[in-house]
Amino acid sequence: MTVVGLVIAWAFLHVAVREWDRAGGADGRTELIVMHWSGDGGQEEDQIVDASLRAFEQANPGIRVRRVNPGDAGSFYTKLMTMLAAGEPPDVFYVGNERVPSFADIGLIRPLEPFLEADRAAGDPTAIDLADFFPATVDAFRFDGATSGKGALYGIPKDFTTVGFYLNLDLFERAGVAVPGNDWTWDDFLAAARAIGRLPDATGSEFVTWAAMLRAYLMTEGVDVKGADFDQITIEDPRAVAALERLRAWRHDEDNTLTSGKSKIATGSSVFLSGKVGMAGPFGRWVVPSYRKIPPAGTPGGFRWDFRPLPRGAVASNIVLTVSWSIASRSKHPDEAWKLVKWMTDDRSQRDLARLGLAIPTRKAAAMGPEFSDPTQEPANDAGYLLAAERAQVVEWPVNPQFESLFASTMDAALKTGTISVREAIDTFLRDWRSESQSPLAKADLAPMPWRNLATIGFTMAAGAAAWFVWWARRSRATQAHRSEERAGWLLASPWVIGFLAFMAFPVVMSLLLSLARWKGVSTLEEAEFAGLANYERLLTDDARLRTSLRVTLYYALIAVPLGQAIALGAAMLMNLKVRGIALWRAAWYLPSVLAGVGVSVLWRWVFDPDGGLMNRMLGAVIGATDAVLAWFGAGPTGLVPPEWFEADAAVWGAPAFAIMSFWFMGGTMMVYLAGLQQVPADLHEAASIDGAGRLRRFVSVTLPMLSPVILFNVIMAVIGSFQVFTQAFVMTGGDPNNLTRFYVLYLYNQAFEFYEMGYASAMAWLLLAIVLVLTVILMRTSARLVHHEGAPR
Repeated sequence: MTVVGLVIAWAFLHVAVREWDRAGGADGRTELIVMHWSGDGGQEEDQIVDASLRAFEQANPGIRVRRVNPGDAGSFYTKLMTMLAAGEPPDVFYVGNERVPSFADIGLIRPLEPFLEADRAAGDPTAIDLADFFPATVDAFRFDGATSGKGALYGIPKDFTTVGFYLNLDLFERAGVAVPGNDWTWDDFLAAARAIGRLPDATGSEFVTWAAMLRAYLMTEGVDVKGADFDQITIEDPRAVAALERLRAWRHDEDNTLTSGKSKIATGSSVFLSGKVGMAGPFGRWVVPSYRKIPPAGTPGGFRWDFRPLPRGAVASNIVLTVSWSIASRSKHPDEAWKLVKWMTDDRSQRDLARLGLAIPTRKAAAMGPEFSDPTQEPANDAGYLLAAERAQVVEWPVNPQFESLFASTMDAALKTGTISVREAIDTFLRDWRSESQSPLAKADLAPMPWRNLATIGFTMAAGAAAWFVWWARRSRATQAHRSEERAGWLLASPWVIGFLAFMAFPVVMSLLLSLARWKGVSTLEEAEFAGLANYERLLTDDARLRTSLRVTLYYALIAVPLGQAIALGAAMLMNLKVRGIALWRAAWYLPSVLAGVGVSVLWRWVFDPDGGLMNRMLGAVIGATDAVLAWFGAGPTGLVPPEWFEADAAVWGAPAFAIMSFWFMGGTMMVYLAGLQQVPADLHEAASIDGAGRLRRFVSVTLPMLSPVILFNVIMAVIGSFQVFTQAFVMTGGDPNNLTRFYVLYLYNQAFEFYEMGYASAMAWLLLAIVLVLTVILMRTSARLVHHEGAPR
């Protein structure tokens, strides 16, 4: 108890000292928290940012900077969301332009025009002149309450990139294709891709189908997916449909023109490093640091490469992808934070970062300088990025972050994996987006959540329960010694009781309350609004993706639970044999169940990869041998081919693939069965054997009845576990294609931590509890006559 008390006291003291330091502390300096990522810039970018912040401290002795760098952009946003939801955000942090609408809409970031106007009015020599920046990079951080691209300014852009394709010049030369200039067309692109694709062991191009890149591609044809706003979706425009159909045909109707899109092992920018792909894109400047590590031409794995901006279609167009320094709306030191933003976006800072080659400085003077356009390093065509910047457009995004996810996942299913047609993808996207944008939860003005009333009710109920407990304890006629012993017992149990109430019961109650609310998880609870049963109504009536995730999860459970139990029981019977070295075999069977889930998922993603994965190689060999035997008997071939587990055949084979993977983790279940087998009395088997029962009869009539309680336990745990599949799907497929591997818990995670719909996710969690509870009750009730409980009355 003393140790626990000291730890708690230290935690409170640590927080108090930290807050005191932030407010000024012993040295009287103001502390700013700055959060950024490194990304492909790695340690070099981290060192540049750190050096700039230390120089800022020297120039501003009254300010101390604490730097937070979680790593890549994914880890950065996870950490940022946690700090924002806790109401303790960093003062200054990176914001990608695609996140400005959602962040600004719920008031997480501060508009910056007041700072700009105050600097101009005061004649501040360090005042930012937005005319010094590329206009599109500034517009990317504007938001008017509906879409990005116009309105108030919420960030000062630190760097940016335009997009295009990276060219393997050696493959162009081998194919006899002239290297195009900066003003090339999609016809030039296609001709080069076809010519390179005809080379042995080469592919014409990688073409990523990310949401922003698809919209950039459509913009070159003079069309976008939206009209004046996101209530007017123009994806059905004949020009857009024709452009998407062409892109699909390049990949799926022509051999080796584009990469197949089947594999998730070699994808994105990494395929270019193999030296077997003629072009890769559309990518921005961020891939340059890794591409500069390509060995020189003439050495093993080396080749010459360069960059060309996005080809021209009906019009010459490009897009801007950019990151800003923004200020948290809850920053306690906004003026000091603004000083830091100006420092981190001045000409000197931009020139320092430009040397990395990671992005383009947003200040025109720095972009035109030698720090960015370095003729001694590849790519030689730095001018291509800047030429594209003159005609680049801002990719506008709506407030609802689900737009990007819906568009990307449905288009991927048609353009990349080919599981559905372009028309089906468009229809699915329109259906899902209309469901999101026209939902009452999306537009309704709701009343604030009555937290004060709820807290009063909760406090009253807790006080009533405590009073009843005291009354109940006092009315007992226990002796003083017994009461003293009870008090000692409660005192010893109090750490667990307090922990249970604080970390289990309270979160469960909060989850139930939040399921009745509309609340963005990145804002504080004060922003929650009372929605009643609207979350549940939408779950049960208007969410097609939820129904798909339930079907996928149930399909998986129907395969994984019975087969998994059969395999685990069979393995336990083998491990129950009395042979030399059996302990080693038991350990080997159990080992996979304790391995890290992410690492194992990466391994199995390679196993099921349709392009050279172990599973398909084995199936291909079996099919080939079967065809050879049939041919020897004069019969025709089977016509079978190994499935594309997580791509074109995901509807049928996606869930079975995850079930096969789950069998590898049967060690824990096997050990439970093994313990049950060792508790079966040997004299029962001996008696059955004397009566003439064979092995099978003894297994059915003796072993299974005696194991029935263990079987019931394992089946219930397996059913519950089958509804909790997350890590495997998150790492291996992300739920794609077309949500066909988006298990229920993965979809819950998407809603809570990618789209910030914490109220909706809480409702999903309670629906999951109801489903599991019903299935458990059914299993318990239907198993009464089948389960033998030793010693229980019959």
